[in-house]
Amino acid sequence: MTLDVNGKNYNVTGQGQGNLNTVLGALGTASFLGFNGGNFLGGWNNGNCGCSENMAVNRYELNLTREADSLKSENALLRSQVYTDQKIVEATAYLQGEIGKVATRLENFRDAQNAVNLQQATYNATATANISCLGQQIAQLQSLSQLVVPQNKVCDTCCSNQ
Repeated sequence: MTLDVNGKNYNVTGQGQGNLNTVLGALGTASFLGFNGGNFLGGWNNGNCGCSENMAVNRYELNLTREADSLKSENALLRSQVYTDQKIVEATAYLQGEIGKVATRLENFRDAQNAVNLQQATYNATATANISCLGQQIAQLQSLSQLVVPQNKVCDTCCSNQ
């Protein structure tokens, strides 16, 4: 590529380098002017057909995106709280059912123990009555041993009085 300065020609680049510089310069100019996918100044009026995910956004759009993300996070938190509450309710209902079963079993054990206690009380009363009766019989036998019996009422093997 030659450069003409005040009527004099200067060779500044070779042919390949000149083509590269021309292309890069055109791309830089297009970028500076805002050509994007064939649209002038970044696709005004939603005329952008490229639909790239690397599009620039303004502060308003960024705030909307942040607000949407915040709402999504809040929604996820609320759903997790509802899920946790449901699990707590289910666990409470299950435990109440198990407590009811244990209460029923304890009631049955109490009834069985009351029956055993009644039977034991009957045995104790019978034993006490028998012991009392035996005590009276022993007392009578002791009183008989102190009773004086006439000799003729006592039979001796060598007795001649019959």
